[in-house]
Amino acid sequence: MAGAPRGGGGGGGGAGEPGGAERAAGTSRRRGLRACDEEFACPELEALFRGYTLRLEQAATLKALAVLSLLAGALALAELLGAPGPAPGLAKGSHPVHCVLFLALLVVTNVRSLQVPQLQQVGQLALLFSLTFALLCCPFALGGPARGSAGAAGGPATAEQGVWQLLLVTFVSYALLPVRSLLAIGFGLVVAASHLLVTATLVPAKRPRLWRTLGANALLFVGVNMYGVFVRILTERSQRKAFLQARSCIEDRLRLEDENEKQERLLMSLLPRNVAMEMKEDFLKPPERIFHKIYIQRHDN
Repeated sequence: MAGAPRGGGGGGGGAGEPGGAERAAGTSRRRGLRACDEEFACPELEALFRGYTLRLEQAATLKALAVLSLLAGALALAELLGAPGPAPGLAKGSHPVHCVLFLALLVVTNVRSLQVPQLQQVGQLALLFSLTFALLCCPFALGGPARGSAGAAGGPATAEQGVWQLLLVTFVSYALLPVRSLLAIGFGLVVAASHLLVTATLVPAKRPRLWRTLGANALLFVGVNMYGVFVRILTERSQRKAFLQARSCIEDRLRLEDENEKQERLLMSLLPRNVAMEMKEDFLKPPERIFHKIYIQRHDN
């Protein structure tokens, strides 16, 4: 089983054959897709890897939910302490609701008996609530053209509104949430496209430098998505490499123990049991000199 993930290089001996270049190109493409698909070819090996990284992913999920809870709670507190005004009920109450949801997921995740499928479901729920949180941070003019969705009670919606919240949520989804890489990439693209579309359509177009601000926002979203993908792929590869190395060490140890048992059985079959056990005990002790004992015993017939 240890050679299952390394089997892609087994046919390297035929590189000089006519189809060697095509096979190498196909292998490179499969490896590129596997970097985003984050799965071993063997389902049993993938299940072992998920169990191996369960506690690491659980700790990362707790960190992600703590960050999201603090973010939503800080925005809710800022709304509460801000200037009073007839802000829309949906926008004004979204941050406290999301704070409660993230805290509930935090409590559910902080369970020692949590299993891999349950952790994946928690990650998907956290990603869903992060999506609704990010969409409500966009500069919607729900209460009219002079209102924003972040709880600002008196001022027009601006192109910069909600950008830093969306950048933080996007990076958290890449770096900490236990979801598939393709799902995290789709989340980042949907969040970025939603903010840019809402800004271009709902923010008053007469504001100066609107399109320049849109371009800057687009660069920020592209940068955080690229950096998130980079961090996620590197983290995934390092975890899988560490898993394969640990598994290889365990297999070598088991193989060595099996060889020792075979040698012990062979020794027992060749020598009397008491002599063989005495030799075994002496082998386990640190030697005092090269020839420190001669295994000769006298037997009276």
